[in-house]
Amino acid sequence: MLPDVPPPEVPPLPALELKMSHALRRSSMLSGPHTPPTASCVASEADRHALDPLVLLAVLKVEGGKPGELALNRNGTFDLGPMSINTVWLPQLARRYQTSESEIHRRLASDGCTNVAAAAWILRGKINQAGSVWEGVASYHSNNPALQGRYLTRVHTQFEKIVRRFASGLR
Repeated sequence: MLPDVPPPEVPPLPALELKMSHALRRSSMLSGPHTPPTASCVASEADRHALDPLVLLAVLKVEGGKPGELALNRNGTFDLGPMSINTVWLPQLARRYQTSESEIHRRLASDGCTNVAAAAWILRGKINQAGSVWEGVASYHSNNPALQGRYLTRVHTQFEKIVRRFASGLR
């Protein structure tokens, strides 16, 4: 079900990381191998979750995370990997992928395609809840309406750039 990737060294899970948050930089990297998401995994996950692949790609570009990256948020949670999946999702994702929270934590942080797969599932759920693609995209970023507008503008701008590139023959 999950792609097989060798396990990198993983720092303690978020509860312990929070205690050390004063010593951590905003973003830190896991040691070990990291694989970036591929165009084919973005396309296949978009198809699997009935998403516009260009919307999923725009979210990926705006999130701007990197394989192996752990980004500390102000509320003490962490964003993991390329799609910046928040650690609040670990329990649900562990159940979905029938694995432990520590294993899904490692995979989300180190394997770009696993990260995109989980993000596509989360985004589809947000779109279904919101009833529209763009409201779902805003909700992917935050459930707080005050934080959604700027993010949505950034994603929509990125989406338009991607569409223009495709329309002009991928120059």
